[in-house]
Amino acid sequence: MKKIPFAIHGFGTIAKTHIVALRTLPVIKKTPFVPVLDTLVTRNPDLHKEQAYAMGFDYVTNDICEAANRESVAAVSVCTPNAFHPESIRAAGEAGKSLYCEKPIADTYKQSVKAAAAFPDHLTEQVALMFRYHPAVQRTTELLHQQSIGEVLQCKISYLRSGYLDQERPFSWRVSSELSGGGAITDIGVHALDLVCHWFGELSHISGFTETFVKERHVEPGSGQKVNIAVDDWAAVNYETASGVRGMVEVSRIAWGSDAFTVQIVGTQGSIVMDLERDSYPKVQLLRGALSHCPEPAGLALLPDAKATMGLFVDSHFASLHHFMLRLNGSDEFAGLAPTFADALRVEKYVAQVREKE
Repeated sequence: MKKIPFAIHGFGTIAKTHIVALRTLPVIKKTPFVPVLDTLVTRNPDLHKEQAYAMGFDYVTNDICEAANRESVAAVSVCTPNAFHPESIRAAGEAGKSLYCEKPIADTYKQSVKAAAAFPDHLTEQVALMFRYHPAVQRTTELLHQQSIGEVLQCKISYLRSGYLDQERPFSWRVSSELSGGGAITDIGVHALDLVCHWFGELSHISGFTETFVKERHVEPGSGQKVNIAVDDWAAVNYETASGVRGMVEVSRIAWGSDAFTVQIVGTQGSIVMDLERDSYPKVQLLRGALSHCPEPAGLALLPDAKATMGLFVDSHFASLHHFMLRLNGSDEFAGLAPTFADALRVEKYVAQVREKE
């Protein structure tokens, strides 16, 4: 069986999500390849070495170039703060290794364009816009292809998180304009806008505004020293697609008690509604009659089986990494599903347009 050895750059929450997905894949899916945790790249190798070895890593370093150039490594998974992504992308490209990169590609659209352009075209690359793989999203994609609700008129998406309302939550890279490049619209807005584009195509118009409500935070827990916060907590966007679909996107990191990722699509013959935090199946309501059955797209095979689910969020990451490895192995029967640099750049461009109009 072919091995696909990974270098994981980063050791935060999202890196561990990737690690869980990779370790779990051969347990619950029969594939012609097996992912291998080869190298962990972390700022503190001595601190994390014992845990990394227990996870199955062979090597731990703080040097991404060293990791990418290891003969045993086939792919690099980038899970660092946004501003550091270009370093990993460059190292992987120069070493001739495939790339799986967390979103956004970089901390600014300009840097994202530069990083993506420098990555060799012949290497497999994918960006972790993983909600495309969510079971309700895949089923909705098929429903839209079947024109189950007629001509689509409107789509409203609301992605609400709550953790940053607490003013006692200390400063971190996600609220650093230097490291993240932006707040709610950069962090989670790209997911919502990618779904809009994935379903309905290019935008012909976008406008909106952002707001920073929590304007300062403690440098660290219990510290009397505070720093000013420049990235947004909340954003609202109006858009129109080239195909005529109109809609809104709201994203928040301060929606205390209201965590949800809701989608409402209205067509001439009915609507599709779902909460991606909770729903595996979209709810379809028709003006007349009822939906005979909900489609089962082929891409659902990328997800864990119902009895092996790890929750919708981790399952979607699992499916995205599963697809990346299939593509790396030369097999892609799910055309148009994988989010590439081109897809990520498209939504990052729209985010930049909104932020430039503030």
